[in-house]
Amino acid sequence: MSYVGEGGSLMEVLEEQKWWSHQAETLIENDGLAAVLLIHSAPEQGQVLSEAGLHQFLAKAGVVFGIDLVLATQVVLDPVSFVGVRQFIAQGIAPIDGENARVTILAAADSHEFVPKLLEDGRVDFFDRGPIQTVRAGQLLATKTPPTEGQSGISVTGGPVPARIGRDVRLPVGSGTQTNDEDTELIAMVDGRMVYTQKDNKLNVFALYELETDVDFSTGNIEFIGSVHIRGNVQTGFKVIAAGEIVIEGYIDAAYLEAGGNVVVRGGIQGRSKGYVRSGGSVTTRFIQNALVETHGDCIVQESIMHSRVTAAGSVAVKGRRAVIVGGVISAGSEVHTRVLGSPMATPTEVEVGVHPELRAELNRLHDQLAELKKGIDKTRKALTLLNNIAGSSNQLSPDKLALHHNLVKTIEHYKIEEIECQGRKEQIEVQLQDFTHSKVVVQEVAHSGVKLTIGQLSTFLRDDLPRVAFIYDRGEIRSTAV
Repeated sequence: MSYVGEGGSLMEVLEEQKWWSHQAETLIENDGLAAVLLIHSAPEQGQVLSEAGLHQFLAKAGVVFGIDLVLATQVVLDPVSFVGVRQFIAQGIAPIDGENARVTILAAADSHEFVPKLLEDGRVDFFDRGPIQTVRAGQLLATKTPPTEGQSGISVTGGPVPARIGRDVRLPVGSGTQTNDEDTELIAMVDGRMVYTQKDNKLNVFALYELETDVDFSTGNIEFIGSVHIRGNVQTGFKVIAAGEIVIEGYIDAAYLEAGGNVVVRGGIQGRSKGYVRSGGSVTTRFIQNALVETHGDCIVQESIMHSRVTAAGSVAVKGRRAVIVGGVISAGSEVHTRVLGSPMATPTEVEVGVHPELRAELNRLHDQLAELKKGIDKTRKALTLLNNIAGSSNQLSPDKLALHHNLVKTIEHYKIEEIECQGRKEQIEVQLQDFTHSKVVVQEVAHSGVKLTIGQLSTFLRDDLPRVAFIYDRGEIRSTAV
């Protein structure tokens, strides 16, 4: 028997609506973009159902847009087949989110990388780093394409579904730069060297501070936002701190140096167990003795490293005719290179490669950040659950609570994006920390007994002198090969 009614009496219409309200329900889901029809039991024999009645029932639930007319016809023709089955009776139009802002860097920034000069006779001059990349005042450094608003969608209730506005990003404004009034261009304010610091996301244009004398009591400590060039020495106990690079034509004697870029000490570094050099780029010098040196790039030494603690995220290279590493602890992310390692007197000397101290520190920070993000997501979800409970089956909230609901949804989306980015970087670092294949120690003349070698998490002690040898990681062990 057919259930379809065609223009039934008022009593039949009222009976049909009564049936719909008691034996069926409409659920609005997916942030208003979908409506689900759920029929609990079939009509009694002779019960009149109609498409108009179904549409009226849906309208009472607020569903007026995107109704599946074919499915609606099938439901009233054969409601028995749809009992207990969730049917998407209406679909809205999803919003199209806006695009995020984009920053394009136009000028070439100094990468902080030390590029030694290759001479005609095949030797390498580790002191000539070539020209410094500079920009002029008024030069356009970067541009920003603003975010877009996106395109709103339509919910099954006929209302707009707002699109997510593209996320804005700031121009990498740093020292010596300024944006235009529209905040779409970054311009150099001074002549100087442009340096991009990834950690702070800043483009800086640094001027140069030059000193013709020693750093001593006549000058006091030096702290400068740009680069520093000292044509004399740095005497005992004084500090030189620069956001750019530091070049010392003489030597440093038990002094403290900290640079955001490269450090070049042409005379040598004498620490006297008190001196400390920290570089955001590379360190280049003639010798290092009884000093603590830490660099985010390479450490390039011409003569010797003696009784010092040297840590380099890149490589440690001692390549002069008398190149020697003896005493202390040398740590490098990739490679250590020298002519002589250790001494005939078996002076305690440790060499570590593949340890990546900076990556491990960043990994620890990411662990903490992910833990904080998880707390934020859990807290936001609880607040959303509370609002959903307040809305109840009517799915209605007061304007202020509705605004809060939208803000919480955006907040949790932001948390999730940040969580994905952090997790991706964490996994990338974990892969890097497990890769020892390119880590090695190269000794061109002799590696003496008594030296402790560490590659990744493996360690070994040299019990005999080994001539012209390289130590590598191979299938779970440290192996030596001839060079």
